[in-house]
Amino acid sequence: MDTTTLEQLKAQYRRSGARAGIKLDDIEMRRAISLLPHQGPVVETPGVELRYIEGLLRLPLDSIVDFSVIPATGQSRCPCGRTPTALDIVAHAVGHKVHEEQLLRDTVIGVYNVFEFADEGRTAPCHRCGREFTASGYWTHSYMYA
Repeated sequence: MDTTTLEQLKAQYRRSGARAGIKLDDIEMRRAISLLPHQGPVVETPGVELRYIEGLLRLPLDSIVDFSVIPATGQSRCPCGRTPTALDIVAHAVGHKVHEEQLLRDTVIGVYNVFEFADEGRTAPCHRCGREFTASGYWTHSYMYA
């Protein structure tokens, strides 16, 4: 994979037949994730919020090491003072049953390395104040939506 931008990478995978996403091996996943910080400012989800996500998904304590978000332009801080993180996205997905809980758990803990193509970002309400924000991308060690 000699691709230099995320858009080029998505185009390459789409030319090979992928439509909405693709499973990657460990090396390809690390390379793809390395392109994400070039997409905008990265917001790391604080440890206390990672523990909250683990509780929502009934995962063992400390099973999530990191979970990062790239907010869409102008979406980095809510009026309540909180910076939206992966907690907002996961809490919304769990609360609104966007996906089956097992799929969310498998995705977050990394059963497979999955790169899901995001062309418009993902919108979720702030966990504290409810203001909607859009993340242009987010990722863990084995899942990326970008």
